Amino acid sequence: MIVIKKSGKREELSMGKISRSIRAANAGTDERGNIASLLEEFQEIVKEKKFITTRQIDIIVYGLLYSEGLLKTLVKYITYDKN
Repeated sequence: MIVIKKSGKREELSMGKISRSIRAANAGTDERGNIASLLEEFQEIVKEKKFITTRQIDIIVYGLLYSEGLLKTLVKYITYDKN
């Protein structure tokens, strides 16, 4: 799947980048979510797509973090995303 970045640049989707971002946001919180399961859910949601924007990725991750009750992680993920 191809990711269309905010700059318009295109690159192959990296689940490693998404995983590192979520794990970095989760670090230092007292929340213990199943990140591997969350990443599997992400892949299930996007499996039919040929293209995805970074904004769409963020919105999906926001929803998954919220649905797992990882609210501190969500806030850190959003805050990092804005910087």
